[in-house]
Amino acid sequence: MNLRYNGTDITDGVNIIDVSVTDRCGGKSDSMDIMFSDSKKLWRQWNPAKGDILEVSQDGFSSGAMYIDEFEIFNGKYNIRSKSTPINSRTRKTNPWENVRFKQIMSQLASEVDLRLKTYGIEDYLYDRIDMTNKTNLEFMNERCILEGYSLKITDKKAVIYSEKELEGYDSVEEIGEDSFIDIYDFKTVSSGIYSSCLVEYFANNNLVKYKFTPKNPPLGDILKVNLRVSDIGEAERYSKNLLRYSNKMETIGYFTIQQDSKLAAGNTINIKDIGSFSGKYFIYLINHNFTNGKSYLK
Repeated sequence: MNLRYNGTDITDGVNIIDVSVTDRCGGKSDSMDIMFSDSKKLWRQWNPAKGDILEVSQDGFSSGAMYIDEFEIFNGKYNIRSKSTPINSRTRKTNPWENVRFKQIMSQLASEVDLRLKTYGIEDYLYDRIDMTNKTNLEFMNERCILEGYSLKITDKKAVIYSEKELEGYDSVEEIGEDSFIDIYDFKTVSSGIYSSCLVEYFANNNLVKYKFTPKNPPLGDILKVNLRVSDIGEAERYSKNLLRYSNKMETIGYFTIQQDSKLAAGNTINIKDIGSFSGKYFIYLINHNFTNGKSYLK
């Protein structure tokens, strides 16, 4: 295992007790937890600071740049928790735009928090007006991505926007059977919080714009009713489809543990077999690689 601190390789100078990296498909930060033995009190001398950068790599896997978020000392040990989001991304702002495109907004907001924008398979929609009110840049970016059916992932100093639906259409990278599960596993499907359709409405200047989307063979559930600013029926239709998909995507979920497989990443699809009606293709929403106990935990 290789550990870099602010760009310097410190692998040989530390004693790592435990290290795990959590990789998410988007919406929340990736994170990394590292526990060191510090009987010689070296970490106190190095005096790490919030916002410093750690990166772990092993066998082709890399956590990417992780910003130190918190650290603690206890019983001769030093624990550092870091996240993929820069600390300066937590400031709340207000910002209006007019006649602006999706990528223009995303690029501006990413740049303001020292992130490079990367996009894959997205449409560059034009808006007549967009208002950001008392939100952090990343909160607002994530909200806009959800409305447009995209995911926002912050990784290695980049803001990556991609179509989750498109990734779901890719071939599965691996097939995993029940005999590969370690310890407890759990697959379930739910009805609570699942919606049959989505109604988007907006009333302004004595004009009501509304659109209700109901998919073919809808699940049982209430109507998801949303009031948000739309400029025309096209936006209302787009948002209603994307919000319904986002709200229902956790209808069937699974949790399980396998021997560490650092080739797997959030956003991959895998085939699950030998578990009856729960067998099939799944999208990796979250995966935690523990490089100490040699296990990978998947959701």
